[in-house]
Amino acid sequence: MAKKPVNKRGWWGILIHASWPTFIGIVITAVSFTLVENADAGLSALIAGMSVWVLSAITVLLIALVWQRRRHLAIPVAMGVFVAKIVILGFLLALVPAPDWLHTVGAAIGALVAIVIWQGAEVLIFINTRRLIYS
Repeated sequence: MAKKPVNKRGWWGILIHASWPTFIGIVITAVSFTLVENADAGLSALIAGMSVWVLSAITVLLIALVWQRRRHLAIPVAMGVFVAKIVILGFLLALVPAPDWLHTVGAAIGALVAIVIWQGAEVLIFINTRRLIYS
């Protein structure tokens, strides 16, 4: 049986291990939409996917900084940042008009792919981080 990788870099390792599969998924989605639909669809998928990555990375970076200084506040800060992101995105989606070039299906699928891959990778690396701590 293959040895499972273990994260030894803490929050920075989580960021790295969740980022690279997300980037690959975003690029594959953007290229697929470019080939099947058009350049605007591919660009929409790319921008939406990268937006999800940026917001997710900011969350992990913020948690890492709080973890270093006030470890007991890491989970409440993480939850607060999550709620703030959802509220801010909701306001932006309601108030800012979509640009003419935006391909809504491409953007939606690009964002969905990034979310699913990021969350899956993050869960796997959390499991491997906990294995190091509790083994």
